[in-house]
Amino acid sequence: MITRIYGASDDLIEIDGQISDEVDAYSASDEPVKFKTSQGTKGTIMYDGEWKITIKEEGPDFVKVIESVGDDNKHTEENTKDVPPYSDVIILDGDLEWVKVKGKKYKK
Repeated sequence: MITRIYGASDDLIEIDGQISDEVDAYSASDEPVKFKTSQGTKGTIMYDGEWKITIKEEGPDFVKVIESVGDDNKHTEENTKDVPPYSDVIILDGDLEWVKVKGKKYKK
């Protein structure tokens, strides 16, 4: 099942799919927020007017990162049409047991 991680507003990280939750990420404009999946994908997400995702290690669940398209556009790729245009989105596909963001595990 597809799981997506992306930024919303200027202070939230959304986990959406097999695991669904919101993470308060107000500090993401000061320093990158680390995330990791139970299948080994690791990266950071940071807000600098747009949400940017950097992958440090790809696990078997990693599919791709789709870059932000800017405020005046809309994401058009499959699984991204409802993601804010000012955010990158990571697409994961696999049986995730958890996603860890800011040191906290979010589970099914």
